[in-house]
Order: sequence, then C-alpha cells, then structure tokens
Amino acid sequence: MNVRPSHLNRSADAPFTKIRRGAAALLAIVMFAVLGFRYLAHYDWIESLWMVVITISTVGYGEHSTLSTASQLLSIMVILLGTTAGAYTFTGLIQLTLQGELDRAFGLRRMEREISRLKNHTIICGFGKSGPILAEDLSRSNCGFVILEIDHTNYQQAIEMGYLAINADATDEEALKEANITEAGAIVVALPSDAENVFITLSARNLCPSIRIVALADQESTSRKLRQAGANEVVLGHQMVAEYLSRLVTRPIAAQFFSSLTQPEFQDLMLDELAIPDGSDLDRRSIAELRIRDKHQLLVVAVKTKEDTLDFNPSGDRVFQSGETVLVMGKLKDVHRFQQSHNLIETIS
Repeated sequence: MNVRPSHLNRSADAPFTKIRRGAAALLAIVMFAVLGFRYLAHYDWIESLWMVVITISTVGYGEHSTLSTASQLLSIMVILLGTTAGAYTFTGLIQLTLQGELDRAFGLRRMEREISRLKNHTIICGFGKSGPILAEDLSRSNCGFVILEIDHTNYQQAIEMGYLAINADATDEEALKEANITEAGAIVVALPSDAENVFITLSARNLCPSIRIVALADQESTSRKLRQAGANEVVLGHQMVAEYLSRLVTRPIAAQFFSSLTQPEFQDLMLDELAIPDGSDLDRRSIAELRIRDKHQLLVVAVKTKEDTLDFNPSGDRVFQSGETVLVMGKLKDVHRFQQSHNLIETIS
C-alpha cells in the first residue's frame, strides 16, 4: 500500500511557517545579542542595540561608537530603513520566481476553505481513467464534489480542470477528514486496487455512518467484501462493459439511445430522482390527476416506494405518497419547474 505525501493544509502552510519561524528566530537573536552586549561588554541599552543593528546589517563597527545618543538613534533608523529598502528592491527581482509558490500557497488555502464549506457533497477517490468523466458529469449536474488523488500528475490535471482536489492517499483517514467526509452525502471509491477499495469503504463507513458508498470492484469475491464493509452499491467494471457490449449486439438502438444521453447535444435531457416530502401536493394524488405529461412534458419512468421497491412504468391511476421517490425524464428546465411547483427534493445536491 502506498504511503504518500503532504495533505492540502500542510502544503498551504509551508511558506507561512517559514516566515513565522524566521521572524521568531530573528527576534530571539536580537534579544540575546542586546543582553550580551549589555552585560558582557557593559554597554548601555542604546549602545547594545546599536552594536546589534550594525552587526546584523553587516555595516561594520569599531570597538566602541563615539557618536552621541541621538546620532546613534539616527544611524539605527537609517540602517534599518536602508536595508529594508534594499531588501524590497531585491525581492522585486526574484518576485517572478516566488510568485508561483505564493499563488500556489494562497490557492491551496482558498481551496481548503471551499472544501470545509461543502455540505452533502461527493468525494471521488481516484482521478485516473473514470475520474474525469465522473467529475464532468457531477459538475454538469451542479453537484458539489472533491477529489482525493495520490498521483501528483492526476492531481494537477484535476486542479487545471478547475476541480476541488487534495493530493493525498485516500486510504488515510486524515485525508478523508480533510475532504470533509462527515458532511458528505456520497463517496465514490474507484482505485485500481480492490484491497484499497475495501479499506477505504471500511474507513468511510466508520467516519460517516450515513454516507452513501459506491465502490468499484474487479473481482466478484471483492464485490461481496465491499458490501460487507458497508458499500451501498458495487460496480463490477468488466461486467458492465460486457453487458453494454451485449446490448449493442442484441438491442443496438436502445443501447445507442442511453449512450447518447451523455453526449453534449443531449445534455439538456436528463433522468432525475425527486423525493416527495411531507407537505408536497403530490401526496395522495394520482399521475392522471396531476397531468404530468401534459403540464410539464415529463415522463414518469418509475416510482421508488418507501419499501425500497421500484414500480416501473406506473399507470395513470398510480397514487403518490410522501416518502416515495419519483423518477422523471425530460428537459432540464421542465424537471426543475416540476420540482419547484410541487416542493420536491433532489436526492443529490
């Protein structure tokens, strides 16, 4: 199992930690040196400070200053302002080199704040082959998500695409906590290793008992282990490919239709899940009475009952009940209008 690098917050804090440590060290040196000149060389306090300043600034000095107190104070001010101005000018020359690191530090901090504010979001573990497709689909559906990716190249790809991401090992519980798992609604576990997927599933279920876990498996035996570990849904990659190939042979038009739903020209068409809460005017009303097809140009594909069974292609006299979930297909704007008209709730956010 790979053990991997820096998490997001530690990466973001590094430059600021250096500044704080450097300032603290400089202050400690000045205080120590002033005390040293005061008690070892028997200078007064102003003389001691004078010696420290011209020493640190590398201006140079004799054994003892012959200037008056006022002149010494003036010299201190000139030295400090002069070295500050010189340092400021010099930093301008190296700004181009440092700018990338500063932008990265502030960018990571901003990303960390955005991740901490996420609610009911999805965590994507792994941004390899399927990650970009999944992220694009969630982004198109306006669903909040964050990506956990251990490979730096894949992580950079996610950042360049504008996604929230953390360069960390998803098998590490601290990484899951950084992804705000306690507030997440779902997690997609899709690493190449079945063993790692089982481990992440166990960790996720332990950290957030209510989270929905969708896991990828390569072997049928792993599928059983993932469900025992707490996965709600398990996807067998090779099985899905085989089923799709079979549909292309036996039902090519139907297969092409469902495949086309993911294409850009059909992005306005969607199959959505809408929960019926208490108080919705869908409660105790039939499909025919509501005239969903005529008023909203939507197809009622199925209804998920409170007993977790699916009622496919329900008839017109089918009566809705609060607590059920209705699956509708139609244009995006029509789905949203139907949702708002009847106070329905999307099952994902």
